[in-house]
Amino acid sequence: VAVESGSRPSRIATARRIATIPRVIVASPGYLSRHGAPETPDDLDRHRIIGGSAAAVPTAWRFERDGQVSAPKLEPHFSTDENEGAVAAAVAGFGITSTSGWACRRELADGTLARLLTEWSLAGIPVHAYFPMARATRAAARAVIDHLVANFERSRLPSQSDGRRTRTSD
Repeated sequence: VAVESGSRPSRIATARRIATIPRVIVASPGYLSRHGAPETPDDLDRHRIIGGSAAAVPTAWRFERDGQVSAPKLEPHFSTDENEGAVAAAVAGFGITSTSGWACRRELADGTLARLLTEWSLAGIPVHAYFPMARATRAAARAVIDHLVANFERSRLPSQSDGRRTRTSD
């Protein structure tokens, strides 16, 4: 069994969506005290943007609210190939990043990162489990996937349980 997040790529395998992780826009309290918080997505073009693997997908900076869509074209001031690097840069006060709620759950919980633009919804990040295509999926693979689904449902992230909206998309 393989587990991947992001859009479901074409594969020669059977896939099952096991969760949708919320996407969040975050910055450190220090950055926000120096530069202020954006009030709308269009305000982001006046801020330092941190690019990371999670911020590079087309839906990373696409916001919706009350039927209104905003998708500002943003150029990163700092880029990294790793999502962990983008979260670390945000904690260090380099700027604002778009990432998964899962990737920065500890930082949100301990207050080293703050969520921004919470009145806007963002497309969630799908998580799929893949297993070899066969007439009958092995019972062990199905049991592992059922276990993963149950654990994702039990371990809701702070951004999933605080009433904020997250849309799902493939």
